[in-house]
Amino acid sequence: MGDEAAIRALIEARCEALRRKDGAAAVAVLAPDLVAFELPPPLQVPPETATDPAAAQAWLDGFDGPVETEIRDLVIQVGGDIAYSHSLNRLSATRKDGRAVAFWMRSTLGFRKRDGAWRIAHGHTSVPFRMDGSFTAALDLEP
Repeated sequence: MGDEAAIRALIEARCEALRRKDGAAAVAVLAPDLVAFELPPPLQVPPETATDPAAAQAWLDGFDGPVETEIRDLVIQVGGDIAYSHSLNRLSATRKDGRAVAFWMRSTLGFRKRDGAWRIAHGHTSVPFRMDGSFTAALDLEP
């Protein structure tokens, strides 16, 4: 398997782990020194939190049923043992309280190949916010 195909498989493995609500599998693809800029605070999630299977499982357990991730416009660039990807991702799930969650976000991932295996070493997820003074997240946008 080539590097780009291996990275695509790694991304799909993470999406499948989220779908199955398997916190351990979801973090298994992450480098232990991951740099994570995710949607909820803080500005940077510490590596020990971002890679903690129990924390991932606790988040997943807040949903009733699968946590689906649709990936659109995925671009992967590989150079040696470093790679990056960017895509538009749609998260859709139902919270335990019955509230449906569905929105598009931007995802940029950095990858490192160590000992022959690719891992996500950097993750940055964001949503645009309205510049009209309300500064609310623009969760209604679609590609």
